[in-house]
Amino acid sequence: MPVSGKVTVDDKPVTAGQVSFFAADEKVGAGLCAGTIGANGEYKVFSEGKTGAPLGKYKVTVTPSMVPPTGGGAAPATPYNSKYSDSKATPLSLEVVSSPAAGAYDLKLTK
Repeated sequence: MPVSGKVTVDDKPVTAGQVSFFAADEKVGAGLCAGTIGANGEYKVFSEGKTGAPLGKYKVTVTPSMVPPTGGGAAPATPYNSKYSDSKATPLSLEVVSSPAAGAYDLKLTK
């Protein structure tokens, strides 16, 4: 099923990074489903080279872009709490359904 949404922190878009869906239900049988966050905070999930994700429940992570810092400095700080990047600690979960409500896949993060 098509899966897309917007990633925000305090109603401001997260402008880069990756969204990953990990099956929380053995019945899903999906591999990794993931998408890139665009400059406007919007993302679209792909699974096995196709748009969307199988129906079912997922744990969701948001990770920063893997762009190495120039000049050898530290990687830039993320604008959100690091728990969202850990598949075991993330509080984000959602269910991919056949008829989602508007904004059902939007991800609202905290600092």
